[in-house]
Amino acid sequence: MEYTQDQIQDIISFVAQKWDERLFEQAKTKFHSVVEIDYTSLGAPSITQDPIETLCNNWKIVLSGFDKTVHTVKVNQIEQENDLIVVHSSVNAYHFIAHVEEGEEWTLNGRYVHKLKSIDGTLKIVYMKLQVEEQKGNLKLIMESTKRTMQ
Repeated sequence: MEYTQDQIQDIISFVAQKWDERLFEQAKTKFHSVVEIDYTSLGAPSITQDPIETLCNNWKIVLSGFDKTVHTVKVNQIEQENDLIVVHSSVNAYHFIAHVEEGEEWTLNGRYVHKLKSIDGTLKIVYMKLQVEEQKGNLKLIMESTKRTMQ
């Protein structure tokens, strides 16, 4: 089945929107049951292959402590790689926590690579890699968010 760039953009944007709305269970619906994740450019120790429940829980822990986030992902290029659709996107992510002495904002610019596969006629994300290109503001704000979530 052929998919349009708009259909693929809708999937990627849906995930980002649901992260920002803290509707992690809804974001989870766009992923396969096991997902390969590469967040090493953001400081993750290694590439992981996790059940979507683990990934969803990690999002909750990291993102729920922010007062506000805005993730904007724009699909730039789509390639076919055997049975996978490889999607190259730009990402801009804004994160905010009020009253943090070291700085209330952290922004990240970079690129995403998603790989999607048709599973039972529905496109699901099976791979996601973030390549950080630039960060500004309080780079420790992610730790503050996690700390707030864990309290």
